[in-house]
Amino acid sequence: MTRLSPRTLAAAFGQDFAQFLAWSVIPVWAKVAAGATPEQLGFLPVLSGVAYVVTSFVAGRLSDRVSRTTLARIGFVGFAAFCALAWKSTSIAWVFAVTPVGGVATALIWPGLQALVGDESAPENLEKNLGTFSLAWSAGKTLGFFVGGLAWAHLRLDTLLFCGLVSLVLVPLVPGRPAGHRAVAAPLVHHDGPPHAVRAAYLTAAWVANFASYGLGATLNFLYADRVIELGRPATDFNAVLAALFLAQTFAFWFFGRFSRWRYRPGAFLAWQVAGAGALAVIGWGAPLPAALAAAVAAGMGLGLAYAASIYYSVHSDEDRGARAGIHEAVIGASNFRIPMAAGALQHRTGLPPAGYLFAAALVLAAIAAQAVLLSRTRSRSL
Repeated sequence: MTRLSPRTLAAAFGQDFAQFLAWSVIPVWAKVAAGATPEQLGFLPVLSGVAYVVTSFVAGRLSDRVSRTTLARIGFVGFAAFCALAWKSTSIAWVFAVTPVGGVATALIWPGLQALVGDESAPENLEKNLGTFSLAWSAGKTLGFFVGGLAWAHLRLDTLLFCGLVSLVLVPLVPGRPAGHRAVAAPLVHHDGPPHAVRAAYLTAAWVANFASYGLGATLNFLYADRVIELGRPATDFNAVLAALFLAQTFAFWFFGRFSRWRYRPGAFLAWQVAGAGALAVIGWGAPLPAALAAAVAAGMGLGLAYAASIYYSVHSDEDRGARAGIHEAVIGASNFRIPMAAGALQHRTGLPPAGYLFAAALVLAAIAAQAVLLSRTRSRSL
């Protein structure tokens, strides 16, 4: 049975630790030091998100033709450059201007590394390897949010220099790979497995779910610092809730990576998304920290399953894994900026603090309805 390289896992852990440590500090700095409005906070991921979406499409397809890990190394250097530029911020406008560098850099990293997991897997351990890989980056993301509160208290924006250094350290850590990634020892799709129409429907449904669910996490990432500070609570509450969300997501990757009964079955997949929507509404309404932490756990489990399904159905293919992983990441990138931007604008213009969170939760419910239609059509065609 093939196993992933520990160096690949370490690179995934380290990059998301650096990235989300940086992005746990930037919104707090924007609110406290730059006086950003909710609308401006919601706009923080927009330019980087656009750059990420466009680059993910290109990089995913490119990684099917050249060395996936060479692209990742270029991305690590690019993210370090973003951190150095953002460290020099004196205004919210400067942050907006430099974020596309970070978007391009991270889009060079993830589609290729995700497709590499498929390259190094066999049918019997694809979901376990994907779960382990996701566990690695999610643990890094969680740790980044846990450390973020302490880093802000002691280092302020100097935290970004540390994040850039971490990303540079990862450059030689990534294992070298030959350019020919497409040849694998065994196909990942069994001839007696789900037919193409079923796999295609679940792939589309998972992309829809991931768009809405990832927007849930992004809304908290970029707007919750404002909510916490406006409620007169310490900024560490922001870090604690985000850390709980992504700790639950990390557990979800471990759990769903070792049990396969959720695959090509709609029940739990849709139910966890409902739980996530309700949890986001509770947090955004201003629930006290203990209730917000409990809700964050529920939301994190839903977010974890949506992501796990999206990457599994994307990589569960014998061709164009990089291209499909690129679309998976482009969906995340679009969600990461479009939903917080809309939520922040709605909150700013209505003057109702929970409005943006209720919007993001309603979007998850609408996505569930769309998924139900997609999957029901597939069932009716297979009868």
